Amino acid sequence: MKDSIDPIQTGVKLVIWDLDETFWKGTLSEGGISPIQDNIDMVRALVNRGIMCSICSKNDFADAKSKLEELGIFDQFVFPFIDWTPKGQAIKSMIAAMGLRAENVIFLDDNHMNLQEAAFFNDTIMCIDGAQDLRWLLDHPHLQGKDDTTHSRLKQYQILQDKTAEQDSKGLSNVEFLRQSDVRVSIVTDFDDKMDRVFELINRTNQLNFTKSRLTTDEERAHFVAELQRPGVHAGLIHAKDRFGDYGYIGFFQYVLRSGQTRLEHFAFSCRTLNMGIEQFIFEFLGEPDIKIVGPVANEIKSFDDMDWVSFGDDSDLGVTESTESVCLVGGCDLLQASFYLGAKRSEFVNFVKDGSVVRYDDPGFFLNPREAMKNNTLLESILSWTYDDMVAFDDSMAQSDRLVISLYQAMAGQNYFTFGGREFGGEHLIHLPPQALKAILAGPRSILFAKRFFHRNYSLDDKSALIKRALERVRDTKKPGAAAYLISAGTLNPETARSMPFREPYNELCRAFCQENPEFTYLDVDRLIDAQHHVDAQHFSRLGYFAMAEFIQSRN
Repeated sequence: MKDSIDPIQTGVKLVIWDLDETFWKGTLSEGGISPIQDNIDMVRALVNRGIMCSICSKNDFADAKSKLEELGIFDQFVFPFIDWTPKGQAIKSMIAAMGLRAENVIFLDDNHMNLQEAAFFNDTIMCIDGAQDLRWLLDHPHLQGKDDTTHSRLKQYQILQDKTAEQDSKGLSNVEFLRQSDVRVSIVTDFDDKMDRVFELINRTNQLNFTKSRLTTDEERAHFVAELQRPGVHAGLIHAKDRFGDYGYIGFFQYVLRSGQTRLEHFAFSCRTLNMGIEQFIFEFLGEPDIKIVGPVANEIKSFDDMDWVSFGDDSDLGVTESTESVCLVGGCDLLQASFYLGAKRSEFVNFVKDGSVVRYDDPGFFLNPREAMKNNTLLESILSWTYDDMVAFDDSMAQSDRLVISLYQAMAGQNYFTFGGREFGGEHLIHLPPQALKAILAGPRSILFAKRFFHRNYSLDDKSALIKRALERVRDTKKPGAAAYLISAGTLNPETARSMPFREPYNELCRAFCQENPEFTYLDVDRLIDAQHHVDAQHFSRLGYFAMAEFIQSRN
């Protein structure tokens, strides 16, 4: 119980009312009562601000409900506790059921013993004498809330109240009850018109805000908005509903992906979904990226051993949904960024960092080398590269996936082609190394072995075009019958592409021609699909650019 003159020390999310001699004058069980109109008006005003009201009163439930309904106010309360048992533990249970913290709760009661008991069981609760004139509460800065005249928060807590009541009536454990609840989430990635809700989740959530990276100044918010447009930065608003009703936008994440390394900058959820496992479902969907958790939090991100009650819904407004189709992606970092928006059933053969160097899969050798010859190949194992296991996994993915997304532009622009192995002089097998990986090899202990066993090939544009075409033909001949394939063009709209246009234009022409000759292949022209403002440099697009790419792929039959 607060000892200061002003007991209200922080933002209020819930006001719990005693009834007798607090909400109204008199004692209901001893005769008539006199309604206090200011208190009735105050409850309505608080609910209109998104601040919930509840009841903890020693009374007969049916009698109290009847009187409150007569006053036209009962439907404004949630989680009412009206019986003759002690109040301290009852309040603790109410707060827990609503997923709140005691420090954000006010308890109003005329009986100081009840106030002391509430404070004993709820150490940080704010307790106020309910016998006094309470109109001053509406002017307090910590009870201003925000406009919610549509009563969206009230409706969401009413859903939670119905769920709690049903679970209690059936005597089910939390997990048993969740498996009957049909929890469905959607990830909304086009949320520019919902930025107020994003900031609210980042700044106002606590118990399930795992990063607590607040955005309180105009400068911080502007920087955050600018970051959302950078390549490799993905974010989503999370919408949730179950068979009881719609919870609205209950979570937000910002996910930074760089060369195969991922990190969560923001990961915050409303307490209304506490113990539902939604944060674990999203975390696992994102691939369990690195996160620096800032406590305290109500539970671990992964708090369930076997979570099978949450699934993706089909109601995203331009968002990620659960698809029955599987996707295989192979290529450069442009696909690494787009892959996030292509659903959960995807296999990625996209750039990643290995021992400090980038490993690329947009290499014709990865497509064309004979698989058995690569098995246990000591030369391949001696350099930073894709592996035999990668090749087998790629073949399996091509044979099983419903859609394939391919980007091989770097195979046209690159210069570091080498042959190795086999019985012929100069080597029979092909590999294309990124400059960073080649530099690391030549500067390291493997340089002499590399110089003896790997032979540089100074391929012309025609030579590289022929290799890329052969790689695409192998995809055509290996992929699942009927599977759709998409060839990603090389962008030409950003000024930085001018120097590499001699490679971009031939590559794009090759891809166009191949798609015309092979109907199951679609040419994805990024210049037509993505506005120039979203071409952030020669190789990358903004978040909305990658989303447009993914939406195009998902929309094709």
